[in-house]
Amino acid sequence: MWTKVREAFQRTPSRLKVAQLFLESGFRVTEEGIFAGSVELSTTKIARALGVDRKVVEMTAQVILSNKSLREVFSKLKPVADVSDVARYSQSRYGVMEVFAVSSAVGIAAQATSLLAKENISIRYMLCKDPVFSVESSMVIVTDRRIPGRVVDQLLANPNVISVTLS
Repeated sequence: MWTKVREAFQRTPSRLKVAQLFLESGFRVTEEGIFAGSVELSTTKIARALGVDRKVVEMTAQVILSNKSLREVFSKLKPVADVSDVARYSQSRYGVMEVFAVSSAVGIAAQATSLLAKENISIRYMLCKDPVFSVESSMVIVTDRRIPGRVVDQLLANPNVISVTLS
């Protein structure tokens, strides 16, 4: 999907920036407007947040609505609450692991969850992003307690895992 978005807006970097925000934030684009869940968003405020003109936001929405494949995706988006920073920066007992891997690799999430299960660590939250639908490939896992470094070492032994961070 991200490839199609880039292709549609390759000649207009400011519109690409707007489309990227829509996709990453789960902003739904319909004939009625731009929405985060059921809340209609102001094109002026979106433009201000991105440092672009309001008309750039409106034209981006028009391009999306006029392109069947983009419309099909953007008209069904929903925002997702990413709680990883809450766990990462609070004085909590949670563990947070972020994994970057080759997006075409199979089994990275399965390997990570299996390693955590072997350590008897419960997963409280997990968010995976793939470049088909997002800008970059990553996986964030929040667990019920700190994650031992040996889990990182075992994941990094997989040649398809690029990097792993714990916090």
